[in-house]
Amino acid sequence: MKITLYLVPEDNEGKLIKEFLQKNKIPFKEILTNDLALLQKIACAPIQERISLLEIKKSHSIHVITGFIKHDLTQLVEHIEKYKPNIKNLK
Repeated sequence: MKITLYLVPEDNEGKLIKEFLQKNKIPFKEILTNDLALLQKIACAPIQERISLLEIKKSHSIHVITGFIKHDLTQLVEHIEKYKPNIKNLK
C-alpha cells in the first residue's frame, strides 16, 4: 500500500488530513502542489478549485479522498488496523 498526500499549501482541509494521518501514525508521502491539472489527473475528475487529495494505492485498486472526509479516513485507519498491510513510505 502506498499513501500520498497531495497537499495544497493554503488548503485547511489538507492540513487536517496531514494531522489525522500523523495522529494515527500512518506513514505517507507528502507532495506540496498548487498544480490544478495534476490534482485533476489524480482525482480522475474535473475539480474546480485547488483542494488537497489523499491517494491510496492498494495492490488491487486506487482510492482518492478529496478533502478532509473523516468517515473515509477512519475507514482507512480501520483497514490498516485489521489487515496490517505493508505501507511503503516513500519520504
